[in-house]
Amino acid sequence: MGEGSKRRRISSDKDKAGKAETKPKYSSWSWSDLPDQLLGLILGKLSLVDIIHCCAVCSSWRSTAQSCSQSTSTTPWLMLPGDEKDDSTTRCFFNLAENKVYKMKNAFEGFGEDAWCVGSSHGWLVILDDEAIPHLFNPFSRVRIRLPSIPNEFLSPNIDRDYFVRYLRKIFIAKAVLLTDPSRSNNFGLVVICGSLSRLAFCKKGDTTWTELAVRSLNTYQQYVEYSDIICHDNQVYVLASDASVEVWDFRSSFPTKIMSIDKPSTLQKVVGNSFFIHNLSPKFYLVKTSTDFLFIKRFIGDYVNAEGLVVDEDYVLYNSEICPYRTKLFYVYRLNFRQNTWEQVESLNDQVVFLGGNQSISLSSHDLLECIPDSIYFTDDRWDEMDVDDSYGGHDIGFFNLDDQSIKPYYHLNLARIDPPSFWITPNLSMVKD
Repeated sequence: MGEGSKRRRISSDKDKAGKAETKPKYSSWSWSDLPDQLLGLILGKLSLVDIIHCCAVCSSWRSTAQSCSQSTSTTPWLMLPGDEKDDSTTRCFFNLAENKVYKMKNAFEGFGEDAWCVGSSHGWLVILDDEAIPHLFNPFSRVRIRLPSIPNEFLSPNIDRDYFVRYLRKIFIAKAVLLTDPSRSNNFGLVVICGSLSRLAFCKKGDTTWTELAVRSLNTYQQYVEYSDIICHDNQVYVLASDASVEVWDFRSSFPTKIMSIDKPSTLQKVVGNSFFIHNLSPKFYLVKTSTDFLFIKRFIGDYVNAEGLVVDEDYVLYNSEICPYRTKLFYVYRLNFRQNTWEQVESLNDQVVFLGGNQSISLSSHDLLECIPDSIYFTDDRWDEMDVDDSYGGHDIGFFNLDDQSIKPYYHLNLARIDPPSFWITPNLSMVKD
């Protein structure tokens, strides 16, 4: 019996040894070995925030996640100042889709204590550092590209460099828009409206300076016409002037050429209201490309608006000793009729949602943006020349305007009368710069 028991015991030990030899070895497998195709399918089901987290796992995941993010339609995020005093390098980002704020610490490190954003397109910001040197910066991938300094010839003859950097840096560039996404093209360029002469200028990758395209001029009524907005589409730049005329520049050749001019419209609907209301409104103009049309959007801002939301004048402010910040009151929208070369007013954006401000204006379908109100314009404050007029406000004029009921409501509640630096729309882009 003892011998049989011993045999059974030996047999049992062999079985265990055999099982140990055939046991799969999982210890050498890691998540980085997950096939790219399978990983791409998984990432395609995740939110952008989750995709950003996946970028930190390993280099292979980062590469797949960046490719996945390019095909992911995403709601623009609102970039805001950091939430801590004297912290100039942190930025907060409000995600409309989640109604949630994310903080990026040290995002603006290296730009100085007072970095200033002058443009946003393709997920890249155009930043002027403390010395007024422009940079392209992707806050999500942290990639930055230094651009040529603004030439002294672009400054007024009586303005020296030090004065420009100290006092004019933040208002010199009115708009800055990329021709293409540096993440997808190695032939990217930047077009700007800049200076007191409303100069149109550009630089391309590899350039050592800026090239002037055009300067504002007298129209047929002998009035100076300033450039108001620019958008880029298919390597063509559409430039909107303050009289609603449009120039189209083709950047596909070695040097840009103007290929089309759309004249000032003979009539545009006038603002409805009494003369006092109209007299105390200031307009701003935007150009927007939708999936089917070009839109001209006219934004009317009350220069002084009291606590009840009424547009008042400067005498009211002085007499009542009341702080009355400027606020947006209404929008008019026009569609370009290419055949007749005219602007036609539209009463609805249908299912479109427009995002405008200091960014390149964009239009997206509300079917892809369930968190947004259709037929609405989501705007930020781009009245940068007012930032230093009064320390009690500035950068505050944000909200959305609904064309259906003509109402303006907040999309982000911030208990601040002043947002400095001003907020910007940016569409997250996780891609690295293309070689």
